[in-house]
Amino acid sequence: MKLFSASLSAIATAFLLSSTVIQSANALSLTIRNDVPGKESSPILYGLMYEDINRCGDGGMYGQMLRNWNFQKDDTGTKDPSTEFWSTVGDGAKIALDSSVGLNDANKNSLRLDVSSTPAGVANEGWWGVRVQPGEKYTASFFAKSNGYSGKINVSLQAKDGTVLASATTEGKLSSDFQKFTVKLSPKVSSTSIDNRFVVSVDSQDAVGSSIYFQVFSLFGETFADRENGLRQDIGKALHDLNPSFFRFPGGNNLEGVTIPQRWKFQETIGPLENRVGRLGDWSYWNTNGQGLLDYMYMCEDLGMEPILDVYAGYSLDGSSVPEGDLGPYVEEVLNELEYLTGSKDTKWGSLRAAHGHPEPFNIKYIEIGNEDWFSTTYEYRYKVFYDAIKKAYPDVTIIETAVQNARPWDIYDDHYYLDAKAMIGMFDHYDNYPRNGTGIFVGEFGTNVKGCCGQSPANLEAALANAVFITGLERNSDLVKMIAYAPGMKRLGHEQWNPDMLHFDTESVWLTPSYLVLQQWSNNRADTILQVDHSDGGFGPLYWVVGSKKDTKQIFVKMVNTGSQAEKVSFNLKNAAIHSQGVARVITGSSLDDENTKDQTTVSVKESTFSMDSLTSFAYTFEPNSATVLLLHLQ
Repeated sequence: MKLFSASLSAIATAFLLSSTVIQSANALSLTIRNDVPGKESSPILYGLMYEDINRCGDGGMYGQMLRNWNFQKDDTGTKDPSTEFWSTVGDGAKIALDSSVGLNDANKNSLRLDVSSTPAGVANEGWWGVRVQPGEKYTASFFAKSNGYSGKINVSLQAKDGTVLASATTEGKLSSDFQKFTVKLSPKVSSTSIDNRFVVSVDSQDAVGSSIYFQVFSLFGETFADRENGLRQDIGKALHDLNPSFFRFPGGNNLEGVTIPQRWKFQETIGPLENRVGRLGDWSYWNTNGQGLLDYMYMCEDLGMEPILDVYAGYSLDGSSVPEGDLGPYVEEVLNELEYLTGSKDTKWGSLRAAHGHPEPFNIKYIEIGNEDWFSTTYEYRYKVFYDAIKKAYPDVTIIETAVQNARPWDIYDDHYYLDAKAMIGMFDHYDNYPRNGTGIFVGEFGTNVKGCCGQSPANLEAALANAVFITGLERNSDLVKMIAYAPGMKRLGHEQWNPDMLHFDTESVWLTPSYLVLQQWSNNRADTILQVDHSDGGFGPLYWVVGSKKDTKQIFVKMVNTGSQAEKVSFNLKNAAIHSQGVARVITGSSLDDENTKDQTTVSVKESTFSMDSLTSFAYTFEPNSATVLLLHLQ
């Protein structure tokens, strides 16, 4: 997606040239042809696209619970750092940023606490609160020093009224040199609350008259897969439950930077937190880079995803392009990133990865050169330079292009679609007659905007059904379409910069949109072979379908979307297949196309039931109006 732009790929506009056959679906009869060869379906069809938008990185997916934790910039990323989101605790506390006392080259200042009486301390308000949950344990850390006080530090989670929910004291004592302190916090609470704060304080009289300097704070609850510096657990679980096969990162727009110097740079995101340098993100707020390259790769490991590494290709959002003769350092940056990920411990960058905790090289199979480069006029020469360098060093890698160019070959084309519901449904057959010439398609971003492109529409049932029709068409063509990802993936409620989004959250909880439910069911019920389906007494519209089989589990999946306001009965016959007497139906629907799921109310959900077969080779099923359904059949 692009900031303030409704433009789309030239290929995406080709829906105007396509047509979907609209016929009466009354008494539709479908014959599932297990007697003829089907089409092989991509094994990594469904996955995730990520960029930090809608506050979904810092304060979202990234499990760090503290805000302004290293004082590098203000929250907007445009002003000098301050003590925003921090406050004093106790009448004898005074705080300020001190630029004369820094931790290191990445963090050249510190939060100074001046103590005139005790108790005295500092408190962080978190990302719109600090969530404390029953049974959850928390890990806090920070660097601290003092020239006048050599005692211990108290660490606590407190309600806003000062009630202490959990507390601990550092094992070590302060000295005149920065040290890292880590404590564990175990609240004994009976309910979840967010109106809390993180407090670091001293109560010893020995601290009076002293200054204490702090830097690089962190507070984590229990993370997904217990990963250090990992994902917020409930968001990680929601992503895991989508059964994603790939992860495209770090953008999206957020790869490119508003300007060339502001691009995402891998080298600023690696190593210990205290060595990382943040940047102005492309969505008008500061990115801390607390979640960096290696963290994204750990995320791929924990969720079982194939990494799709998107690399900066010399174009930024202000429309500037690096001249061809000046591309050398940017190409070198990409090659260094690849060596960091894939190089042995004997290489410069591979040894650094090993030092950062991952001795074994990663296997990077897919590299995307740029992002939405149809907005530029310079992709031809930029793609050529990056392609040549990458292919020379990594000849077996699959290259993804983001715009039409003729300078060099390409393996996969990344197509993006942000359309209204009618247009998205009209894309159902878009790839039916697309050339099969050894290249593939990556639908790297898509989302139905029922009010039109872009970014100002509800995540309602109408959008979900249009998305369901679209991906059903993609799955029918999944010999060609290799990967599909909805975008944007997430939003923090009240801080959305683009609607609709797939997954919604706030500080307290996570809830799932109708489109999430569609992607979840389509992804979790995957075929390895798409079967031919013959139809009579009707055709596509208002019913849209795809049928596939999975050999190792002896299953057939029927995926059907009914965009009509009436229930539709369909008779099914199977050739060269015998099925068990009962099937499973999973149905996504609501009472209105306007239905949305909110934090407090779920109006669209997945309802599961069983149904009976008429015989070993036939059955009938009535599809609810305005519904997306998966029928699971078991082969004998």
